[in-house]
Formats: sequence, C-alpha cells, structure tokens
Amino acid sequence: MRAIALVDLDDTLFQTLRKCPPDVPQERLVPLGFARDGSPLSYATPRQIAMIEWLSGTAWLVPVTARSRDALMRAHIPFTAAIAAHGGVILCEDGAPDPDWHAHVSARAAADGSILHNLRDRIALEAEERRADLRVRVLDEEGVGLYVLAKHEETDENVLHATVDAVLDEVPAGWTVHRNGNNVAIMPPWLGKQHAVAALLPRLRAAHPDAPVIGIGDSLTDAPYMALCDYAMMPRGSQLARAALEPLL
Repeated sequence: MRAIALVDLDDTLFQTLRKCPPDVPQERLVPLGFARDGSPLSYATPRQIAMIEWLSGTAWLVPVTARSRDALMRAHIPFTAAIAAHGGVILCEDGAPDPDWHAHVSARAAADGSILHNLRDRIALEAEERRADLRVRVLDEEGVGLYVLAKHEETDENVLHATVDAVLDEVPAGWTVHRNGNNVAIMPPWLGKQHAVAALLPRLRAAHPDAPVIGIGDSLTDAPYMALCDYAMMPRGSQLARAALEPLL
C-alpha cells in the first residue's frame, strides 16, 4: 500500500545553504533547487535525502509549495501532481496547469489586482523612505496576479519586517501576512495552499481510495492544508513545530 504525501519543499525537504545545519559538512549536502542559470540555491542534508527517497518509494508525492511553477520545475523533486504559488496553481502529472483551477483562480483574482499593486507600491515607497534595500513585486502565474512578495536584498529580516509593519493598516481585513525568514507574502483570502489541496485531494482519494494521506510542512501557512490530511509531520525546530510543540514542553 502506498500513501499520498502532500509535502512542502523549502525548509522541509531542502533549504538554502545559510539555513543548513552547521553540523553537516558542506560536502555532504546535495543541491536540489537551482537558479535559472543552473547554479545551486537549495540543498538537502543526508537525512532529507533519505526522507525524499522514502517518500518517493512509498507514496505518491505531491509538492505543495509557495514556489512559482518555474521555480518548482527547477527543483529536482519527483511528483505525481503538484501545487505551486501558495495554491495559485495546480499542476497535473505532466507539469501542465490544471485548466479548471486556473479559471477559478483567474475569476477570483480579477477583483483584487488593484489592491495587490497598491500594496506593492506602498511597501516600495516605505522602503525608499527608510532607505531599506527591499525587492517588492506582485507574483503572477499565467498573467494572473496572486500575491505581494517582499524580500530584503541583504537578508536583513528585521528591516524587512519593520518596513512591512509600517503599512499593515493598509492590508484589507481577511488577508494573510505570512512571514518566513527573509520572505513576507501578503495574500488575498481566496489564495492559500489549503484551497488548492481541498480541490485536488478528492481526485487523489478517488484514484487511491485506501491510501492514507500525509501532510508534511514547516510553516504556519502549511497547517491548514495539513489539517485536511489523515496524518501530519513537521521538521524539528521549524516554525510550525515551535508553535505546535514547544508550548507543550
């Protein structure tokens, strides 16, 4: 019996070199995520490689990632189907976007385009006034604007978060502000990994009705889709583990 594994990628199955455990020699790290020019960006430890091999051999592996479709394709991870862009994209087994989900997301996004661009411009202006070296953009897939992403070019997370905090009063009610290291994503309420999982999971269960579904993730925004699964796993020391487990210790 094989399981269905819905798995986050970054900081779950691999991470940037800066986030790799200090006790693992660099020569033992395996590059799995790559830039457009082919240079390595993300690395897996031996234990993460063992986890990937175990999942690949015992489960239908379905990445559930904040990565864009393009960035997902540059990660050397096998998949049966996939969810990308914080749930804005569902990919079929051949890597093509699911047309029904694309139509659904496009219809929901049509009303929020101006809000996304206004938030982008407001954060960029705040960064300019603070002389903060931020890169702020609206992430889109197939021409559909999905969410605002802000990063600090020199990975100064304190400056990044302080700059975003200064404009929080302009974020509409019900929107999500997701912080994970040097990434801040501001997302409308219709966007989220859990919405795409809720759409895809019935199809996976219909194809494999007796397969247990395992949700694996590291961040607070992974928890809603993991709650739709039969079982849940999280890396030790992750954002989600700290929130869920440390209060119990």
